[in-house]
Amino acid sequence: MVGFGMNFATVLSGGAGMEIRQELESLGEVVRELEAIFNSSYDEIFVTDGEGITLRVNEAGLRYYGVKADEIVGKHVSELEEQGFFSPSVTPMVIKERKRVTSIQTTKAGQTLIVTANPVFDKQGNIIRIVTNSRDITELTSLRQRLEDVEKLKDIYRTEIAKLRRERLGAAEIISASSIMEHVLDVAEKVANVNSTVFVQGESGVGKGIIAFRIHQLSKRKAGPFITINCGAIPENLMESELFGYEGGAFTGAKKGGKKGLIELAQGGTIFFDEVGELPLSLQVKLLSVIQDKKLMRVGGNNYIDIDIRIIVATNKNIQELVKENKFREDLFYRLNVVPITVPPLRYRKEDICLLVDCFVSRFCEKYELQKSFLDETKEVLTKYSWPGNVRELENVVERLLVTVDSTEILPGHLPEYILHTDGGNERVFVTEICTLKSAVEEVERQLLKKALAKYKNTYRMAEALGVNQSTVVRKLQQHQIIKDKGEEK
Repeated sequence: MVGFGMNFATVLSGGAGMEIRQELESLGEVVRELEAIFNSSYDEIFVTDGEGITLRVNEAGLRYYGVKADEIVGKHVSELEEQGFFSPSVTPMVIKERKRVTSIQTTKAGQTLIVTANPVFDKQGNIIRIVTNSRDITELTSLRQRLEDVEKLKDIYRTEIAKLRRERLGAAEIISASSIMEHVLDVAEKVANVNSTVFVQGESGVGKGIIAFRIHQLSKRKAGPFITINCGAIPENLMESELFGYEGGAFTGAKKGGKKGLIELAQGGTIFFDEVGELPLSLQVKLLSVIQDKKLMRVGGNNYIDIDIRIIVATNKNIQELVKENKFREDLFYRLNVVPITVPPLRYRKEDICLLVDCFVSRFCEKYELQKSFLDETKEVLTKYSWPGNVRELENVVERLLVTVDSTEILPGHLPEYILHTDGGNERVFVTEICTLKSAVEEVERQLLKKALAKYKNTYRMAEALGVNQSTVVRKLQQHQIIKDKGEEK
């Protein structure tokens, strides 16, 4: 042995020894590198021999179990399972089935892990190692549960919103004295008795939803649901599942039992697609299939579901222009445009404005417990305004005035300036309260100067329009502290 030691030392001291030392150092470097890689893994790496005896656990695994390596290494996985480190152990499953096994595991600290164990075979086909990778999905599981809870809440809120919308539409009266609106109501009443698809067109705020609900209420389907879908309000990536529903497991986060879509929820009733021009082209194909075949397939499903619904659509866009621009399918347009109804804007039915004002005043006075009214002169001014926002804008203006004006009578002077002076011509002076004649004259002067300056931007042209000298205009601008170059008050 001594001789061998001396001979070995002699060998190491020679050139061959240098090569061996370098090779050993190189191997040591590789081992350290593999050790660093092993421990730097975000996921747990748990290694056992072919019998299930623990050989190695990386630092991620030790963090999962909150122990040191010597408390785990050398122990059988069944013993660790009995001590509650994890449950269930997948290693015995791999030994029994001789193939990869994936399972969900819980740890002593209450974490949830997704575990995949792989067998390693020798040349004779014996299992010599089992390498298990585990990832902590506790937060993911929590998020999934929260998502399911949110889905449940969303269903509750959606039902409540549908109920409130239905109640609101039911309470909304169609106030009309104009012949053009009476014609619209006559057509709506006639078409209510059949199942034809109705295409309601009109500007925003004219009451297309109310017309759609009236058709439903006058139809044989009035006892069924009335489902409203605002195609412009649902994100495109969610719209398909919202409209057509989905089967359980159709995508990550899907409810286990699946979910009915809005179209399916309208079974036996009416479905109203508002802003149908916003419907993505990909879903236009599916809607066309629903109309033609009277059946739909949920997302991730394999079976068709028969449906019995009446479809009403509405838009404030020119659909024919969208068809020309290839933004709306022509075949779908013709399927929807069976009975077209165009709701006229408020500016084309001036005779309805006073009736609508009286209706809104009555409603809001009851709602807010007020005792107020609009003078006839005020209503007259309202009839001269073009109302680009239509009935919705009129309703908002009436509510705003009722709750903000202290007087029990709403006078013309209480109206917003854009309504008082719509076209810049035939402007009138309105007095909202008693004041001295001098104050009234000064206020009129100030308003005239402001409007003239905003329009002409030049004191000479202002003087010509106001019928005075240019020097008078300059003096008055200074007197009223109106900034000439910006056309606004200090």
